[in-house]
Parts: sequence; C-alpha cells; structure tokens
Amino acid sequence: MRAKRNYFFIFLFALFATETLAQNPWQQDRGQALISPYLSNYRADAYRDRNGTKIPFENNGQFQNYNPRIYFSLPLGGYKVNIFGSIPMFFNTYEDSQRKQQNTDLGDLELGLRFHLKELKNHYLMGSVTGFIPAYQNNQLPFAGYDQFGMEGRLILSGTAPWMGEYNNFHKIEAGFRYFFPSDPAQIRLYSSQGIRLGKGFVLMGELDGIFSFSDDSEFFENNLQLVADFSMLKAAANLGYEFTPKISLYGGLFHDILNRNSGIGRGFQVFSVIRIDSK
Repeated sequence: MRAKRNYFFIFLFALFATETLAQNPWQQDRGQALISPYLSNYRADAYRDRNGTKIPFENNGQFQNYNPRIYFSLPLGGYKVNIFGSIPMFFNTYEDSQRKQQNTDLGDLELGLRFHLKELKNHYLMGSVTGFIPAYQNNQLPFAGYDQFGMEGRLILSGTAPWMGEYNNFHKIEAGFRYFFPSDPAQIRLYSSQGIRLGKGFVLMGELDGIFSFSDDSEFFENNLQLVADFSMLKAAANLGYEFTPKISLYGGLFHDILNRNSGIGRGFQVFSVIRIDSK
C-alpha cells in the first residue's frame, strides 16, 4: 500500500538529533514519551507495468489521498522495551473524465513493541514486532487497505558516523517482513536514511524506502492503489526540520517513487511535528 510511509522512523531521528543519552537514544526511557502528529499527501496519475513501461491512467485519471495520523512511543518500564503505535485516517479520491470516487475512513491501526537488543560502537541494534488491525470496512471505493490483519517483524541498526562529527549526523538501516492473514500478501520492507545538522536548529535528512510485495492476486487497480497486492516500489524523500525547542520540532519534505513494478508512480509531501514529553 503505497500511500503508507515509514513516518515513525523519521520521528525517532528527531529524538536522536536533539539529545545525547547514556542509554539507547532511539528509545524512550522511564518518564518519557514521544507524540507526533503527521500529514501526508500522495498523488499518482500513471503506473509502471511488470516490464517497467510507464502507462498513464485512463481518461486523465488521478489517485490522491491525504493521510493524517497520530504516532506515539512510550517505555514499558524503561528504554529496553517501548510500546508504539499509530492511528491513521485516509481521505482517498480517484477522479477521471468520467467518474469521481471518494472515501474517508480510518486505516490500519498499528500497535507494536520495539526492543533494545545490543549496543555497538556508535550504533544500536533494535528489533520490533507490530500488529496491523483494520479499523474500516471496504464498502466504498477507493478502499483504505486490504481489510486483513497483518503482522511484521523488523531489525533496525542505527547510529552515527564519527568522521562526520559527533552527534550531528545519523544513519539507519532496516529490514522487515510483513504478512497479511489469512493468505497474503507477503511483503519485504527495506528502509535506509541519512541525516545531518545544517547549523543551529536545522536538520536535513534523505531516505530510501522500499516495499516488495508478493501475492497470487496480480491485478492492478488504477482507482484503488491501496488494494494492489503484488507490486514493487522504491521511493526517495528529502526532509528539512527545525527545532523550536529541545522538545518541539517541525519537519516537512517531498517524496517521489524512483522504481515501480505493477505500481502507481507516487509523489507528494509530508509534514509532521515531534513533541517530546519528559516527566523526570
């Protein structure tokens, strides 16, 4: 489902970029919390078939959605185990010269546990398990998702490069496997990012985000992209952030797909705030 993005991994960088802790700075510790309101806009008016040929949607069609959501991360006793999740909303529209379809609905509620596994030199190894619970019924086009329960396991390696300057940069590599029950799709999820400070308060970050989805259902729906189950996509994004205080930051960025197979060619923007609460 291309409209969904790995927004919460961006949020974790905002915590890391503004604070240096003895324990894993990518995790919330006792008495801390992270809350992040988020909004993205996704648009596509063409797709690439299985051979990589770009094909415009019929009748000058365009798929678009706005996706506001709230992300949170809290410690379970301490920084070694965090509970996190998100509540998403989708405003989906498909319009061409002959029809217009609109649907507003909740998406898949996400709830997971993220574990601190090991501290390495300048790096931290983490793992997470996430459940995806559909909070909608697919009774109006364009649909909000697969309407199936999903589970994902993920490994995360994050840290800094001392040669770029201590604590003014970060990089992140992630690999996950997501499965939707009872049968498919099965998805390999890959993510990498690099961020660096540009002076007092400003942070620049680049991302690569890939989804490789496998299913016996190979049909492509130009008016219902979030239901396509067998596809591949890789998107690139650039984000610029500003820290108003050590606890409140605002970020904005642009993204565009750079590789597609049986997938709409997506582009758009994202805006989000990072709010950190520390009761200690």
